[in-house]
Amino acid sequence: MSTLSNNPISTQYAEIARGAWIWAVVRGALAIVFGIVALVSPITTAVVLAIVIGVFAVVDGIVDLVDAIRHRGSPGVGLRVFLGVVSLLFGIIILVWPGKTLGFMVVLIAIWSILIGLLQIVANVSIRKDAPGAWVWGAVSGALGLIFGIVVLFNLGIGLVALIWLIGIWAIVFGLALIVLGVQVRKASTAVTAG
Repeated sequence: MSTLSNNPISTQYAEIARGAWIWAVVRGALAIVFGIVALVSPITTAVVLAIVIGVFAVVDGIVDLVDAIRHRGSPGVGLRVFLGVVSLLFGIIILVWPGKTLGFMVVLIAIWSILIGLLQIVANVSIRKDAPGAWVWGAVSGALGLIFGIVVLFNLGIGLVALIWLIGIWAIVFGLALIVLGVQVRKASTAVTAG
């Protein structure tokens, strides 16, 4: 695209992007699968919902940490490590205390989503000069998480089924944004290689 030709991505970012884009696609695919499961499975108890969300958060956190460790020393790695740790800790907390009340779990989910969203926005805005065009989709996925968390906090009285649907829809949209991000990062790195 013209964005790449007018403001090409840095060589250092291109090196990282060649191996990192797949992790965004993997995370996106996991989020979509999780969203579909939440929408079509007969999840009828808060405990089952907590376990499903906890497992998703743990896996997402591990994927984030592995990606950050693989690219240690590159810009924004500290934020990615923090993001992975937040997801991992959230997942562990949910799995350790799945019997807590629905209200407690909903607040925890909202706070996690807001934190992750803010961290993703900050991490992607910080690399905008290195990755023009590609950073936007990372910021979009962060904004989706932020909006989801705020929506949940302001609708704490919704029932379990409505919450599951909300989480499922968010996960699918979030997953799609991450997949687009991965594809954009791959295109950006390929453009540098070709150039």
